[in-house]
Amino acid sequence: MRTIKRAVHIDFHTMPDIPDFGANFDAKAFAKTLKDAHVEYVNVFAKCNIGFAYYPTDIGVMHPHLNFDMFGQTVEECRKVGIGVTAYFNIGLDHEMARKHREWTIENKDGQVIYGDRTANFFRNMCFNSGYRDYALGMILEVAERYPVEGFFLDCMVINPCHGNECLESVRDSGRDPLNDEHVLAFAKEALLDFSKEVKEIVGPDKFLYLNGLDHADTEGLRTHIEIECLPSGWSYDFFPAQVAYARNLGQQVFYMTGRFNVNWGDFGGLKSKASLLNDCWDALSNGVPTSIGDHMHPRDGLEPTVFKVIGEIYKELERYEPWTDDVRAVADIGILTLAGGKLEDCHNGAVRMLGELKYTYDIINENHDLSKYKVIILPDNVRVTPVLKPKLEAYIAAGGGIISSGHSGLNPEGTAFALAEWNMAYDGEDPWNSSYFRMLEDTNGEVPDMLCGIYKQGILLQAKEGAKEIAEYWQPYFNREWDGFHGKFYTPADRYAGRPAVARSGNIIQFCFPIFGAYFEYAANVHKYIVGYSLKQLLPAPLIKCEEIPTTARVTVTAKENKRMVHVKLTHPEPRGKYNVIEDVQTLSDGIVCLKGESAASVYVAPGKEPLAYDIADGYIRIPLPKVNGYAMVVVEQ
Repeated sequence: MRTIKRAVHIDFHTMPDIPDFGANFDAKAFAKTLKDAHVEYVNVFAKCNIGFAYYPTDIGVMHPHLNFDMFGQTVEECRKVGIGVTAYFNIGLDHEMARKHREWTIENKDGQVIYGDRTANFFRNMCFNSGYRDYALGMILEVAERYPVEGFFLDCMVINPCHGNECLESVRDSGRDPLNDEHVLAFAKEALLDFSKEVKEIVGPDKFLYLNGLDHADTEGLRTHIEIECLPSGWSYDFFPAQVAYARNLGQQVFYMTGRFNVNWGDFGGLKSKASLLNDCWDALSNGVPTSIGDHMHPRDGLEPTVFKVIGEIYKELERYEPWTDDVRAVADIGILTLAGGKLEDCHNGAVRMLGELKYTYDIINENHDLSKYKVIILPDNVRVTPVLKPKLEAYIAAGGGIISSGHSGLNPEGTAFALAEWNMAYDGEDPWNSSYFRMLEDTNGEVPDMLCGIYKQGILLQAKEGAKEIAEYWQPYFNREWDGFHGKFYTPADRYAGRPAVARSGNIIQFCFPIFGAYFEYAANVHKYIVGYSLKQLLPAPLIKCEEIPTTARVTVTAKENKRMVHVKLTHPEPRGKYNVIEDVQTLSDGIVCLKGESAASVYVAPGKEPLAYDIADGYIRIPLPKVNGYAMVVVEQ
């Protein structure tokens, strides 16, 4: 299987009452449009979420106004010009079959098969413990046998509990309780994963398979790669950085599926700015992964030339960077832990945003990964120390590694005490105050103000044992923010030092009593970032990169391959406009400096033109004054 890059995902869901469907479609023009836009790979519609097939099917329902093999012609013409094709199947949704076979649909707890917004997509969902299972498998097999596709993309693979009679009987027959929502959900998950395993047998080991909607932990051994679907206007610009920081450590190819839409999927008339699409592609390059751009196709007229003019300009530029972006790995000082299943929460988004603003390099990892490659491990907010994680942390601490832990992190699985003696701190229960404060005790050169600073989000009560050091004091308010029957206590000033730390240090372990990373994601209090930055300076005095005169809105990352290290400087960032965050302008930087850890360099230049850059080496760093940067720059340091 080849590497997927410079891809396009064609989202194509067509209502039945379009009488001139396909009238102006030309498969050769389709393929030429992609080729001219420097596209190497395309995800093409075989069956959409309405339930229609776009090829002559013996099993399913072809679109009522389609009178030729649109899918087959598309596959044939794309292959002629060297463009790889995967077959798109929407599996979780099939409104035609749901309409004709109500017994194939999910029945919710209220006995409904139709619910929610009926002008959207997810108002009825398919049940994999019904005849729909064999129906969908038959169509996948049909395409696999008829068409030379390179793989399959199955969409809307969402685990939905079904309370229909057949599912509840199966729950009961398996020894579980049909009145227990968790048991019903577990059965639905088993049914969908069993279906996915059968798909894998059909597709085989030599073709791509992606199951969009299922967690990474559930698709080990089934998927062949990872596509991070993220339209930032809907998912937020904080979604992709955390997802890719985790996914790139799972041992498979990863790429970023963004979209050209101004709003969301289904936005036929939306084309966001070129700067916005470039931002997403630069985000991908900066994190060591290629891109896919989502598009729609008009059911009568085919691809929109204006869209592919923009995509072509972007992909032509990305192609020039490929000597430095193909087969790279991200380089990171810091490992941010998540649970074994890989679930990312607000605390991970907050940690990633914070470290990005502070210009530290990071990965997100789980307890099964190697901790020793990182100089600092962060346990954000609620990472309990499991039996698998405990010996790894003990070995890591013994080897001199640094740890930053916050909130309930560091506690044993029961949440009754810190799991490791090395913490040298006591857990004194849950924090009863909802409006508490901290005061920094150490000198931060003015970064953390000399005042009582808000905590904003409750955590635990912490106590330092003998030998541990109090970095910041914990102050309690006069009273909680609450209604007492007479007053709404909105104004809750600090009363007194509570005789316990808000932040404590023991050796190379720094523990925050409150969930600082989730609090940063929710409240963006700069003082929270500054105290984490101070902690990192203590544990990581010589980070991989240092920056001068580069704003917090910029992102600086490092990737590597062979004898090259690439420093990525990205300046574009979203601006809130009404209800949406928008990128329209390309930011510039004139006086920035990046310092990359290293004792020597054979050459330093800007890719892709290889313009040489002046640099000097001092104190273990290669100090590189940047040229004027318009939006993005890649600085290459060859050893």
